[in-house]
This record gives sequence, C-alpha cells and structure tokens, in this order.
Amino acid sequence: MADRGQTHALTTRLHPGPERENPSMSNLPTEIELDRGRILGVLAEVWSEWSDWADGLTDEQWATPSRCPGWTVQDSVAHIIGTERMLQGEPAPEVEYPTDHLKNPIAVENEKRIQALRSLTGPEVLAEFRTVTAERLAQLDAMTDEEILAVGWSPVGEVPYLRFMHVRVYDSWLHLEDCRAPLGHEPSGATEAARMSVDEVTTAAGFVIGKKAGAPDGSRVEVTLTGPVIGVIRVAVDGRAAVVDELDGGPTVTLAMSSHDWLALTGGRIDPQPLIDDGRVALGGDVELARHMAANLAFTI
Repeated sequence: MADRGQTHALTTRLHPGPERENPSMSNLPTEIELDRGRILGVLAEVWSEWSDWADGLTDEQWATPSRCPGWTVQDSVAHIIGTERMLQGEPAPEVEYPTDHLKNPIAVENEKRIQALRSLTGPEVLAEFRTVTAERLAQLDAMTDEEILAVGWSPVGEVPYLRFMHVRVYDSWLHLEDCRAPLGHEPSGATEAARMSVDEVTTAAGFVIGKKAGAPDGSRVEVTLTGPVIGVIRVAVDGRAAVVDELDGGPTVTLAMSSHDWLALTGGRIDPQPLIDDGRVALGGDVELARHMAANLAFTI
C-alpha cells in the first residue's frame, strides 16, 4: 500500500467492546478505533476464511492469475506469509526475482519473499500460511497493551502497532477477493473484515478524492456504497480535501457503487471504464468530473 502522507485519526479501546451495528445510509466511520479485541479477532477470522477457502484448490486454480498484477492465487498466499515473516523479524531471502513491475522498496521486499516460495506446491504454501498465521496470532495475543500501542513504521505512516494490524486485515481481505474473482467464486458479504476494509479506505478518502481523483478546489463529493457494506463518504475540497460529516450546500459530484467495486477501484485492481460504461458506477452532479474521478481512484499497489 502506498504511503498516503496524511494524519490518521485514532481512538483506542484495548479490550473487546460491543460489535458495531450494521450501518444504513449513514456516514462511514472516519476514525480507526483501536479496539484490540475486534482488530485481532477479525484478523484471525479473515485468515481462517483464507485457510478454508484455499483448502482443496486444484493446481490450475493455484496457478490462476489474481487481480493483483503479476501474482497468481498461490503468490497472493505467499505474499501474506512473507509479510507476517517480515513482522516476525525474518530477513527477506536473497533470490533472483522479476523486476519489471516493481515500483518501490516495499514491492521489492514483497517480490523477494514470494519468489522464495514459488518452488512449493499450492498445498505446501497453504500449510506454511497456516503455520505462520497461527504463530503470529499467538505473538499478538501475548503482546502487552504498551507493546501493541507502540508507534512505529507501517504502510500508512508512523502509527501504533495495533493500527498496522488493522491494515493487515484490509490487505488480507483484499487479496482474498483478488483470488475469488478470477475463479468465479462468490465475493464476501458484509463481514467484519469487509467493513474494516471499507473503514481503512474511508480514512484515506480525502487523499483519494483530492489528490488521486483530482477533485478541484470547491468540490463537494459524495460517494455512496450500495452494498454489501452500506454507507456514505463525503469529501469537501477547501484548499485541501477532507472527509466531513456533512457537505455545505450539497454535493457537486456524486458516485455510487458497491463496496466491492469501491475497494477494487481504490485498490487499483480493475479497469474502471467497463464499470462506468455499464452503470455499475453511477455518476451524478458534474458528470464529466465524476467520470474523470471514477477513472482515477486507485491509490494502492
């Protein structure tokens, strides 16, 4: 994921609280609540979902290209393994790897770790995935509150470690969807991992709408997610784009789409033009600006 260069709003809860209610067409959360029980619980859930889903895949399915450019289904699992091994302090192996599509040091690190596992079979990679995720969950559970709130590097800047684990939920969920889609499997529903993934992107919506999508000064943008995760994201551009609770004067641009399409487009996973052409992304207000913005939402790699 690219560094967004933004300030991250955080609230903290170190012990499990009540689950968030299913939102209707209300504003999506603009703060990431550092609820230790929820974040680590959902991380365990999405990894378990990965494990169950991948069990029994054929060799052909393991070798199928995912939506993430250059990676197969097996590579996507290897990527999660590599990231968690990195977080355990294991150095990246020294291997030869393809470089034509790599854009930054994080991508290089990812590719080294994936390449090191490409000689394994799909079931062997899945076994390693189960091992490392079990180890990581045990390590996370054993961390003190002070340790899990310690500030350090993450793909979204210097943040508490627990905040980084929220990013891990998003990354793990998105890569699972990257693999489900090309195999023709049903996407996930409004799971907690899907909600947290929407929350992750909502915190960056000012950056996405203002910088990546190019909303000009004075724009008031409303993005409606129609399901399975439902809600509204409002961004006002007044010198700098920011997520707001209400727009002063109503939206000048509106976009409406499913939460799956929103996360795929902001993740740079799919070509936006077919979705615009067939109406899966509905445009309103200044339609030409809306069209331009819908085609330029990608901010992760």
